[in-house]
Amino acid sequence: MSFTAALSTKGDTAVITLNGDLDDANSAQFRDKVAEASKHPISRLVLDMTDLDRLSSSGLRGLAFCREKMGGDVDIVFVSPNEDVRAAIEGVGFQLSVTIADSVPQ
Repeated sequence: MSFTAALSTKGDTAVITLNGDLDDANSAQFRDKVAEASKHPISRLVLDMTDLDRLSSSGLRGLAFCREKMGGDVDIVFVSPNEDVRAAIEGVGFQLSVTIADSVPQ
């Protein structure tokens, strides 16, 4: 399946909307969006996972890159991961350093 990552910003929040499979073939595209978001003066990075179908180990490394790139002052929110994606996130303990929400925070 194909993958897209779209970045939007509003105020001090950046939202990256993910669609498809985040895997080795496209993790660089995702990291590029995170790097682009880090150039904005934000206090919150939201990853909208509503349409993210699958998350591979490369995708998990991309999520770790978010924390590394954003630093500790930026809150990271994962929105609506499906059951498999959430299991992968929880399998490596990411839920301990991010917020998981049902909808994109305003």
